[in-house]
Amino acid sequence: MKRRYRVRITLAGYLLVALTLALALAAVNTGNNLLYLVTATFLALMTVSGLFSWFNLRGVRVQLEPPKEIFAATPTPFRVDLKGPLWPCLFLTLKTPYGKTALPFLKRRKTTELWLTFPSRGSYRLESLELSSGYPLGFFRRARFIPFNLEVLVYPCPLSGPIKEEGVETEEGRAREAFRRGEPEDWAGLEPYREGAPLSRLAWKSLARWGKPQLKTFEAPSYGELWLDLRGLRSEREISFATQRILEALQAGQKVGLRLPKKTIPPGSGPSHRKILLEALARA
Repeated sequence: MKRRYRVRITLAGYLLVALTLALALAAVNTGNNLLYLVTATFLALMTVSGLFSWFNLRGVRVQLEPPKEIFAATPTPFRVDLKGPLWPCLFLTLKTPYGKTALPFLKRRKTTELWLTFPSRGSYRLESLELSSGYPLGFFRRARFIPFNLEVLVYPCPLSGPIKEEGVETEEGRAREAFRRGEPEDWAGLEPYREGAPLSRLAWKSLARWGKPQLKTFEAPSYGELWLDLRGLRSEREISFATQRILEALQAGQKVGLRLPKKTIPPGSGPSHRKILLEALARA
């Protein structure tokens, strides 16, 4: 059975415990009533600190919502919805093996972001989230483990580099050039903000209205098909190169197909095909 709570003594806590023991020994040896009183005060201080830290974490409910796309080695925001008890909760920290965030104050309800960075592609399971605090005096740091059992699929980290392609080079070149020149595009909607995206694609009205960064997406004219051949896969960098090439080609309006050692995905376009390609590379 996995533990649900943990208490660690901080440096200040060790000093308080050592001072309390020293005063207790001195009071026993001397019979000084003032030393007994000071020792009892320190013991009461530790007891009250422990009770307040327990109530500070008790009753906090946490819901974790992953984003639609997660790329390796890239900080990614997870949405965190917190629901607290009737009393305020102070100086909270949310932590996983892949990242953490601080929450100085929580009263009733709050939504924040937890930025996580996964080191490599593949499937990850978040079994629990650590909710901790050193409140009220910092002598002890109490932690509560909230079970999640959330499984996420991390896509390869996009990197620019050479990759084996099959297709009509002239059409591909025209597609890239047309996209760079800004030929007329059709409005397709909004998608979550991604690190490194150009500011020209940022939906400023949506940011001002909702307070969340989003990117404008467009449908560019299609300029033929592009095949990526990874049947002779030799390194992780090739998968990263293929990921970046897929993102560029789909953004430029091309249909992309993928050949893997044990799987072949025919050319296609659109968000659903993008997901199929990225999932295939994540599991390759």
